[in-house]
Amino acid sequence: MRLTIALSFLLSLLAASIPARAANPHALWEIVSGKCVPGMQDKGDPAPCATVDLERGFVVLKDLVGPAQYLLMPTRRLAGIESRELLAPDAPNYWGYAWQQRFRVAQTLGRPLRDDQLGLEVNSAAGRSQLHLHIHIDCMRRDVAGSLAAHGADAPRRWTPWQFEGHRYWVMRLPADALQADDPFKLAAARSAFAAGAMGAQSLLLTAAAPEQGGGFYLINMPVNFDSEEQGSAEVLMDHDCRW
Repeated sequence: MRLTIALSFLLSLLAASIPARAANPHALWEIVSGKCVPGMQDKGDPAPCATVDLERGFVVLKDLVGPAQYLLMPTRRLAGIESRELLAPDAPNYWGYAWQQRFRVAQTLGRPLRDDQLGLEVNSAAGRSQLHLHIHIDCMRRDVAGSLAAHGADAPRRWTPWQFEGHRYWVMRLPADALQADDPFKLAAARSAFAAGAMGAQSLLLTAAAPEQGGGFYLINMPVNFDSEEQGSAEVLMDHDCRW
């Protein structure tokens, strides 16, 4: 009972934090549902999106922040990481779709990038301004990639504590074919009963491990900590200026 009350209180705080910080928290959904999808259906034109995949149910939009940051978003309405539909057995693996779209970052920059220089990220309910699920696709910080190298020999699919710049994270090592079988949303939910019941109170980031570390991926989980300034935004680990 106490856990249920605590979770309800936490989620109410998260929900209340969003509208106050966003002039229009529905802006992304209005672009997806009012412009990109209808344009593709009626004229075969995804603009202003870069692409619209009606069959698999996602769009990719160039973000206003950064020279090469993109957002992958579902074509159906999903508020964010807390949407229970993401944990359904037949839920689309939006992370897998987003990783397939990573080429757009290097293409926009006009220079090649290794996979370990790239990352995908979803913010917590408290760490975002929009009420439509969006996965950030952009460059990773150099120092983050260097710090994660210490976890290159971690046992696969096990959460391990990771401290970086005074913040508390969890990191999971994943094999190269992980996105064919694993969905990061579901891996995060399986971390603990609390995590499963408070998906909106965490942020997730996925990046590739360097070839010399055996390849594969690192999945990073940042829980919200209301006792500090950690608002569940692992986006701070990304480099939207792509200074590689």
